[in-house]
Amino acid sequence: MNVNQRRRPIPKAWSLRSVALAIGVVGAGTLAWNVATDDAPSADGGRFQQIDAYVRDEMTDSRIPGVSITIVERGDTVHAAGFGNDGNGNDISPDTPFWIGSNTKSMTALAVMQLVEAGLVDLDTPIQQYLPEFGVADAEASSQITVRHLLNQTSGIVRTDGLRAVVETKDETLSDVVADMRDLELNRPVGESFEYANLNSVVLGLLVERVSGQTWQEYVQAEIFDRLGMLRTFTSRELAERSGLTATHRYVFGFPIRTNGRHLDGLAPSGYVYSTASDMGRYLAMYTRGGELDGRRVLSSAGVAEMLQPATTERTFPLQSQQFTARYGAGWFVGTFGAADDARWHQGSLPHFTAWMVLLPDSDQAVVVLINAGNQFEIGGANSAWSRIPQGVVNLLRDADPPAGVSTTRFFIIFDTLAALAIVTQAWTLARIATRRRPNTQSTLRRVAPLGWELLIAPLLLIGYPAVTGGLGWGAAFDFVPDLSLTVLALAVLAVLTGLARTVRIVQARTTREPEIHAPPVTGPADDTVERDPTIAGAGDLVSQRRRHA
Repeated sequence: MNVNQRRRPIPKAWSLRSVALAIGVVGAGTLAWNVATDDAPSADGGRFQQIDAYVRDEMTDSRIPGVSITIVERGDTVHAAGFGNDGNGNDISPDTPFWIGSNTKSMTALAVMQLVEAGLVDLDTPIQQYLPEFGVADAEASSQITVRHLLNQTSGIVRTDGLRAVVETKDETLSDVVADMRDLELNRPVGESFEYANLNSVVLGLLVERVSGQTWQEYVQAEIFDRLGMLRTFTSRELAERSGLTATHRYVFGFPIRTNGRHLDGLAPSGYVYSTASDMGRYLAMYTRGGELDGRRVLSSAGVAEMLQPATTERTFPLQSQQFTARYGAGWFVGTFGAADDARWHQGSLPHFTAWMVLLPDSDQAVVVLINAGNQFEIGGANSAWSRIPQGVVNLLRDADPPAGVSTTRFFIIFDTLAALAIVTQAWTLARIATRRRPNTQSTLRRVAPLGWELLIAPLLLIGYPAVTGGLGWGAAFDFVPDLSLTVLALAVLAVLTGLARTVRIVQARTTREPEIHAPPVTGPADDTVERDPTIAGAGDLVSQRRRHA
């Protein structure tokens, strides 16, 4: 074998195939094990035992650390249970404080309705009559927004602006956040239609403060929590932690990772209350009893009815991998929920927790489900367990089958396998091009075609991907969907680097071609009369000499 012959790059090709095969085998094996060990929840026992078994099964299938539930019937708690752990080494119980997030909006709405009944607020009065400093970019629209528009989420304020406030707010007060709304652009005429936005409740919280003369926190504590005997419900994270607030968890590639969320006083009326399943059961019991509990009236029955009355047009929207069709009242969605055709419900979630509350007027029941983990991955049903659990509880209460769907663990086995294969393949392509020694003999088209992905689509992906969080940037994307964001970033960056390396190789190939070899030109006469130096032996002389010596 010629020692100078180049080795064929088979070992490199086989190394990629070997790694890819190993990843595929591990992924397929893990998926097969997950399917084989997935048992259906027990159908034995009474309905509460079946509900508990269902919740445990969903938790196991999706690696959910902790859940707490309460079921209310005819104004009384009939079942309360805790499952799993709080991330601090303690078992979850019905008295473990959780984040309840946007369920807080109904409490702010309740506070406003109390002030209405006290004669201090009129629902159809422009909010500027109470808060002269309030305004958005459109001055005329600012003067048209009423208290009712804010309660019903029909002010025209954009949902993304509410999310941006969650991402960007730090130590601002309620007044600061409202003042910062001056530059906001509405996306529809005031009162035209519903769009859910956190900032509506923030403005209402400042309204409560201005009219009552108390901070929002002081007001809801005295007029709602204390009246209802909600002894383990807090507007202060510090107090909640002293009382055993559960740790929270964010999912990363299918595994719950402990995460500390931020408490934002400037957005408190829209989502920063901490409560227990037991206390939330008391809160819902008040609604089922028409505004009173244990002889203490919080709101008139007419006021409760107005809060729960649909005030907007119907809308269908995705929420944690499920499609919901509902209208909106004052702090409550109105529509179907699981097997219930007529429900009042709300949900609160951030990347590190999820909380649900459901009223079932036709059966005089209510359900609370609190989860100490969050999952915002909305593709392929990755987080469907978070909406499936409360719907399953409602369905089982109504003797209906709970919804079925893919578990978070099973989804991420598939996603993680595909992500690993894609990243390894792209990294190997980059390494192969960067270390290539011999020229690429492929046609020009085959050499240039991959640049469409590498230097066109991949850069556009880097620019456009943050739109998954409403254009809030890569930081928010990593907060909400860290696994997808990391995968997209790794693939896109590797692709761009591959494209640059490929471009350099193509340019080098064109500028370092081997020069053509030409025979030297003949100089002088071309006939037989050329003079020859007699002292130099010609070819014929040398042949003659060899013959003589032979």
